[in-house]
Amino acid sequence: MVKGVPTAVSIETKTPSHTVEEHDSMKYAKRRNVVIGLSVGLIAIIIVPIIIWGVFGFINYTHIGSYTYDETSMEYTNLNLVIDNNVGSIDVYYEDSLTKPFEAIVELYGRKGASLLDAVNFTTTYLTNDTMEINFNSGDFDFFFWDKKVFTYDMSIYINPLVTADVFIDADTGSVSFSTEGLDSIIIENLDISSNTGSIDLDLINSVNTTFNGLNLKGNTGRISVDLGSRTTINDSYVLIDTDTGSIDFEFVDLIAYDDQTWEITTDTGSIDVSITQNIVLPFTFMSHFDIDTDTGSISVDFLFNDTIGYSFYGTTSTGSVDILGSEDEYISPNYGIATNLYVFELSTSTGSVTVTEK
Repeated sequence: MVKGVPTAVSIETKTPSHTVEEHDSMKYAKRRNVVIGLSVGLIAIIIVPIIIWGVFGFINYTHIGSYTYDETSMEYTNLNLVIDNNVGSIDVYYEDSLTKPFEAIVELYGRKGASLLDAVNFTTTYLTNDTMEINFNSGDFDFFFWDKKVFTYDMSIYINPLVTADVFIDADTGSVSFSTEGLDSIIIENLDISSNTGSIDLDLINSVNTTFNGLNLKGNTGRISVDLGSRTTINDSYVLIDTDTGSIDFEFVDLIAYDDQTWEITTDTGSIDVSITQNIVLPFTFMSHFDIDTDTGSISVDFLFNDTIGYSFYGTTSTGSVDILGSEDEYISPNYGIATNLYVFELSTSTGSVTVTEK
């Protein structure tokens, strides 16, 4: 040591955890991962829909052609019609110009290269001297593009009004309509329609004196519209009109029945609108009970009854208002205790209003 000169003190130098080269390498790796991720995502956005589209084959569908199936002998005046169609619309009409009991025109859609000869056709079985059964079953629907024998069947079916029909229709994907085309005095043994995805329309507008011995309409996703025309007879103690998701419109004028009836008109999600006019008083003790229910939606009833008919309305809602003839949740007609023809309405919704008005 030199006197007067301080001793040098060593300074500890901290070494950084990453060198400059390592830091640049990490940033490059991160950028590379981001680029790879974006590229994979972009490829997925572009390629996956194309694969799905190709596998499911909907873009490959084209009009293949049409064909007709009919029954020509009017000896068969009773018809059992059974239709199970996987994909496609079904429209049933009564046609008074038809000189045969039954005719179906089918529009066929399929993939390129498909043949009309591979399509499913109707079949007929003769049960008795005056009864025949006509069946159609499209089979399971195969989505894969290499299957050229998969079709969509859009049907227009015509029934002679002199024929008494027993109709069962099951549509997986597609709408169903049934119309009397304003014709009178048609007899329908049973009408049972179900659709998984699609609307159901029962149209008896301008028809008088139609007769049903059974009526059931069931949908999963789609609205249901019912107009029973005028003076329709329903010989069934229980009628179901039900859909899981969709609205319901229901209407009749002067319904005729020979026994007490229960009507179940229900939907999980959708509104229900009912219009009833009843001037005919049945010459025996009779009660018609309407159970009208929806979880999410409003209920509206518009009615007109003969003065001698007794009626009662009961309305409930969890979230919404209840207005029954200007009062709150209940109304009973003054003649309810002495009337021989009674109509009882139970109206219930979880989310929505309940409204009852007189025409």
